[in-house]
Amino acid sequence: MTLSSCGAVVRSAVALVVGAVAVLAPAAPSARAATVDTSATYVVVARHSGKVMQVRSAVDGGAVVQASRSDSSAQQFQFVDSGGGFFRLRSRYSGRVVDVASASTANGADVVQWTDRDAVNQQFGVVDTDSGYVRLVNRNSGKALDVWERSTAEGARISQYDVNSGANQQWQLVRLGTTTPGGNGSPTDPNVKYFGRWNTSDPTAYVSEWAGAYVTVGFTGRTVQLKQRNAIDFFVSVDGGPDVSYVNRSGTVDLTPTPLAAGNHTLRVSYRPIAGSYKGDAVFRGIQLEAGASTFAPPVPAKLIEFVGDSITVGQQSSKQALTAYGWLVGERLGTGHTQIAVGGACLVSAADGCIGMSDRFLRTGLQADAATWDFSRYRADAVVINLGTNDVGHSVTKEQFQSAYVTLIQRARQKYPNATILAMQTFRKRFIPETQAAVAVVNDSKVRFVDTTGWIVEATDTTDNVHPNDQGHRKIADRLAPILSSVLSTG
Repeated sequence: MTLSSCGAVVRSAVALVVGAVAVLAPAAPSARAATVDTSATYVVVARHSGKVMQVRSAVDGGAVVQASRSDSSAQQFQFVDSGGGFFRLRSRYSGRVVDVASASTANGADVVQWTDRDAVNQQFGVVDTDSGYVRLVNRNSGKALDVWERSTAEGARISQYDVNSGANQQWQLVRLGTTTPGGNGSPTDPNVKYFGRWNTSDPTAYVSEWAGAYVTVGFTGRTVQLKQRNAIDFFVSVDGGPDVSYVNRSGTVDLTPTPLAAGNHTLRVSYRPIAGSYKGDAVFRGIQLEAGASTFAPPVPAKLIEFVGDSITVGQQSSKQALTAYGWLVGERLGTGHTQIAVGGACLVSAADGCIGMSDRFLRTGLQADAATWDFSRYRADAVVINLGTNDVGHSVTKEQFQSAYVTLIQRARQKYPNATILAMQTFRKRFIPETQAAVAVVNDSKVRFVDTTGWIVEATDTTDNVHPNDQGHRKIADRLAPILSSVLSTG
């Protein structure tokens, strides 16, 4: 059975009634309804994680969670019509239905299974979003089924929350027992997983300006091609193998000159950062597969680390830039997702002479001051590592300005990632150390820490120019930083 990019969801002209939740006759939120087949069995796939809804037991009150897809009966649901555009989700395993515990209307309320009473807290509107995804909106509360805190972890609980644009509230209904093909590899294919900040305003061409952005996807068949726009350097790993360099490629690029064995495969593509005189076109236009092949959702790491910095975090002057930088190395070593929100020459402070200030750009999708504000609901970092201050000295930034901007950046990271540990690294050039420490102290947050990097690298042997670490230098940094982050992620 292969996944469909639109499952069995068919857009319908039916509209749900607009109105606030009423005591006796609650109404569904205003939106386009989606048609479901009440005679069919579905698995319900979370857009952000690729995992599916599952009941954990056969008893009343048993938790409803997300889990890796196996198509077991505990992951199979039938939609039972309650009338008025509402349905109950009945578990094939237990015969019970999905239920908001105690008929709660609160954000974060537990979602469990319970004996079918056709109660309003057991009824859900099936509301279209885009690309074949739906929201499941509870009739009693008006809130959407939501994977709590956007978790990608196995067994993460499903709750309810105010309707928003988060991918953790968007579900793909995949009908079992059909020959519906899997995803088509386009940028909007839900089986393509994006790491980093991607501008998705053009559905045919997703763009990333920050370093270290990458995409992963599973596919069937023996061949795969990457569709590009204009020329760009990029790296490709197939089935977890070495990252192979492709230089100055455009159009449709063959990534399997020697066909693979038949079966399931995985692909990862990452782009060379735009920096200095290099202006490659870091645009993902999807993949092309052989006839009869399709995509599937690849495994997704349970944790994610965000690295915020300048050319050192980018990995400039190392052999593969972002891929040989300490952030990428740490993420790969710990088995986490990772992002490098960094650009060469960046300052912490937005300087009067035009130096990009990361305390402000942290909030943006791209490099420009007027770039779109990033939608932080699209992923949530479990840890944030800040390495800034190397460049501010050359742009007339005062100590007071630096400390104030550092406090602002930490506060913004905390606001966007409420549960993340934030590490403020001492710059390897030993600049603004007292101000960095003072900013951490001012914030006074037990999950914000200063990291003393004294002795981590030796400029004479571990850098290319006394500033930028070489491959050996980045490995040494990763050797020191990985245990710190491992401890952070294991304790939460």
